[in-house]
Amino acid sequence: MTLAKTYRKIQQWDHWLGHLPGHHVLDAEQKFLPHLISQYYGKHALLIGTPKQQVLLKASVMPIQHLLSPLLSHHHLKNMGSIESELGELPLASGSVDMVMLPHMLEYLDNPRQLLAEACRIVKPEGHIIICGFNPFSFWGLAKLFAKNKNIPWSGNFIAPNQIKNWLGLADFKLVRQSMILFRPPLTNEKIYKKLKFLEWLGKKCCAPWGGVYVLVAQAKVIPLTPIKLRWKQQLSSVRLPSTIGVPGPSIRNHPQ
Repeated sequence: MTLAKTYRKIQQWDHWLGHLPGHHVLDAEQKFLPHLISQYYGKHALLIGTPKQQVLLKASVMPIQHLLSPLLSHHHLKNMGSIESELGELPLASGSVDMVMLPHMLEYLDNPRQLLAEACRIVKPEGHIIICGFNPFSFWGLAKLFAKNKNIPWSGNFIAPNQIKNWLGLADFKLVRQSMILFRPPLTNEKIYKKLKFLEWLGKKCCAPWGGVYVLVAQAKVIPLTPIKLRWKQQLSSVRLPSTIGVPGPSIRNHPQ
């Protein structure tokens, strides 16, 4: 997939979020994520996504917030910095961000693992990454399977959460939370959608693995430095060393009397 084609897909995704059923996805994530991200502290928070998704970062308590996206040329962001960049290589230093949010961007790239690796690279030790994706084993996965027109989001690659978890493990991240949201099917009829609200309660109680969107939270591991233990053959008290051995200092010169 060329960069231009990827750009068009992400642009279409941003447009789709403003219409039904895309607005239902954004609304469900906007209701769920604030309680989650408000628990994580630090200085820098980064959302890798599109301008319409900037609302997902609003509840963060981190003082410095940025949206990284290839779509920023004609958009104005409120109370948030912006970084316009392609998604292949992120223009940020390793270990420079306390929290990275990655909502659905992996689904529209030829090499999603590369973006995930880049996102993990810029997270500080003990920092967090939050990933949202469509669950292929849900009403939304069925809709993708039977969709006649493979437009956004059905043209995307719905990656199973277990695959994402495997990639996170290889990047030395540990999973700290997994949640499922949006148990209602993708509908453009608002009245019917509201009548099916009971499916959200029922899904959480009885059908948790089949939510339309999964939310994964992982934390960067910190590998401790293990000191090397010396094995002494003798007790220290019985070891005698010349007083001059191992004592750094200026050389001593003998002067004639």
